[in-house]
Amino acid sequence: MVTLVQIRDIIAQLPNLDDLSLSGYLIPEGGRALARIGTVLRGRFGGKLLLRNECADKDVMGMLLEARGGLRFTGVHIRCTDKCLLPTVRLVEGCDKTLVKLSYMVTFHGRSHSS
Repeated sequence: MVTLVQIRDIIAQLPNLDDLSLSGYLIPEGGRALARIGTVLRGRFGGKLLLRNECADKDVMGMLLEARGGLRFTGVHIRCTDKCLLPTVRLVEGCDKTLVKLSYMVTFHGRSHSS
């Protein structure tokens, strides 16, 4: 269990990441402002992106979109427990020049629905 700020700080130390996978549970920030949290991320992010469980979250996706080097993921795989279609669409738009594969799965009451 980590906070979004902790995730950001770790990613910031690893510029030019290929194949990023985040899963698990996020600890709420307790009212802290998360605006522009990803602007400290530099480098290029490519390869595959896998977001699962609570890490498939609008704040995580927003943070990645704010990365100054841009997103160059070729594959995006989202598996979330709540509907996060709009943040996923924004993330995919951020990879529009490189994306070749998208997988989106939502789990409701233990049953998965993919598209």
